[in-house]
Amino acid sequence: MRLEEIGEFGLIARLRQREAKQREGVVIGIGDDAAALESPKDALLLFTTDTLVEDVHFRRRWMTWADLGWKSVVHNVSDIAAMGGEPTFGLVTLALPKDVQVEDIDAIYDGIDEASAEYGCSVTGGDVVRSPGPMSITISLLGRVARDHLMRRSGAQAGDLIMVTGGLGAAAAGLIALDRGLSGPTFALALAAQRRPRARLREGRALAASGAVTALIDISDGLAGDLARICEESQAGARVDLASVPVAEGCHTSCEHLGVDDCLELTLTGGEDFEMLFTVPPGSAGVAHRALTAVGGRAFPIGTIMPAEAGIVGVTKEGRAEPLGGAFEHF
Repeated sequence: MRLEEIGEFGLIARLRQREAKQREGVVIGIGDDAAALESPKDALLLFTTDTLVEDVHFRRRWMTWADLGWKSVVHNVSDIAAMGGEPTFGLVTLALPKDVQVEDIDAIYDGIDEASAEYGCSVTGGDVVRSPGPMSITISLLGRVARDHLMRRSGAQAGDLIMVTGGLGAAAAGLIALDRGLSGPTFALALAAQRRPRARLREGRALAASGAVTALIDISDGLAGDLARICEESQAGARVDLASVPVAEGCHTSCEHLGVDDCLELTLTGGEDFEMLFTVPPGSAGVAHRALTAVGGRAFPIGTIMPAEAGIVGVTKEGRAEPLGGAFEHF
């Protein structure tokens, strides 16, 4: 059976079934943004990994080597943030073709070190290997979270509000601009969102500490796809008010010049926004909002969790319900 026959999420489901037997010390395995492991103290260890592959996730002409190092860390820190935790130690694996210069590797690590300093973690080792094809960078990151602050995707209940911490679509607009070789002030915000994304670490920890949140995920594969993952794990449906989905400024300023008539598609399926998507009972929305405000964050209500049989739909301002769309898939 070829990978393309079952797709990325079919492969994940297959591996999840294969690894269903719980191992000692593993609280959460496959299914959330990071694994949760037992810790000797009153905390859980979090463990996540992410790989960026040349010509799949990036092209060398699109960004500097330092940008690549930065972004590879943010991918992982965002997963830790979505579990309510804080990152601690990371390992880096580089698979490099022969034409990469030593100075290029130095620059990658400059970006890694910048991001690690920003988010309070450190690289403690890794591996470098030769690749006969495209290069790749893999970071495995440990984190920790207080046991009573652990966030998951599986707690959403019908009636909960669906909220997001910021505007969406800028990274997707930046990706289109890079692919077309466009630059300049018009695309500055979108290109920055694609090259130097930000992980919402403070927001994730604040939401976890608030005690108000029922489910949490980071938006890495697009709002539509990541909301579907909350719904799948929570055995629920969702109804999104499309007019309420916040559009990032970088998306707004870029769309007209990219020939994109409606930014909404980019906000729903673009991915790599790294905002926090979460659910909260209506009576606790104020608690979550105050928690975010205290760390300089924001909360935008965009819809409601529904019973599973309602499905996952977006509702236009005219009141028409339509499917939200899907997420990025590798296979």
